[in-house]
Amino acid sequence: MRTFGIVIFALVAGISTSEARAEDPPASAKDLFKQGRELAGKGDYEFACPKFEESLALEVGVGTQFNLADCWEHIGRSASAHRLFLGAAASAKAAGQTDREQVLRDRATALEPRISKLVIEVASTDPKLTVKTDDLPLQTEQYGRAVAVDPGRYVISAKAPGKKPWIQKVDVKVGQNVVTVSVPELEAEAAKPVVVPAKAPPKKEPFKPVTPPPPASAAGDRDLSYTALGVGVLGVSALAFGTYMGVKYKSLNAEAKLICTSNSGCTREEISRHTDLVDQASFNRNFSLVGFGAGIAAVTTSVIMFALDKPKKSTASRIQAAPTVGAGFYGGAVSGFF
Repeated sequence: MRTFGIVIFALVAGISTSEARAEDPPASAKDLFKQGRELAGKGDYEFACPKFEESLALEVGVGTQFNLADCWEHIGRSASAHRLFLGAAASAKAAGQTDREQVLRDRATALEPRISKLVIEVASTDPKLTVKTDDLPLQTEQYGRAVAVDPGRYVISAKAPGKKPWIQKVDVKVGQNVVTVSVPELEAEAAKPVVVPAKAPPKKEPFKPVTPPPPASAAGDRDLSYTALGVGVLGVSALAFGTYMGVKYKSLNAEAKLICTSNSGCTREEISRHTDLVDQASFNRNFSLVGFGAGIAAVTTSVIMFALDKPKKSTASRIQAAPTVGAGFYGGAVSGFF
């Protein structure tokens, strides 16, 4: 074993040296590779592996593949290290480096007893069934076959149209040889009842009685009649006011004439009283004339309006108004029927 270890170390050093000379990777890949080697030399594999991964992403080389596979082996990723050792062996064979190829295959063979395998058994034969390991779909030819995996947690899921989805989490621990997961027949989804919405009865509009508008001519006649009647009432009121003021005028004027009838030897009080009565009579006479004038005008206007409206009425409406003048009396009268 000691001799075998010395040979392995010499081969690793030889692979790394010849790889560096033959491939001459870019400075960035070379620097990353160097940093990974330094960390691995200190046993800090958790930080060394990412450096080798970045270097390999920039420049593929057998030496970088070997060092990354060796790093993965140290952190327990046996399945990944096994695949990468075989991949590096294939690269060495293509380059005609048979010695390197053999060393890499021997490393892969030495890992096989420590590799964990995951077996996914599928009971369903539904061609539309989809089975996934994490987010990676599984091909039908992989059903029931042992697949090398690194230790860790995996999510196995299955789904098919019209079926309830199935999911299971499985933990693969270090040292477990085979872990088997069985995907059962998926249960059919419960048929969703088809709900046919009932047709709502037609919405009934609330009954609104329609009152036909009165004919334009009838409405106009009624308005005109009301206006004429109003004007007539105002005219009659004005005539009544004029009559009242006329009566007061006659009364005051007659009283003034009875004071100091001889027009001589009248006292100061009689003269003052006579003057006041004459002034009051004159004031009442003026308002009497205004009342009569306004009343006659209003009544005349009302009569004219009724006369214009008369041909349109089904029933004749008559109104008559006239001033009344008598000895010592002024007034007016309105008569008619509607």
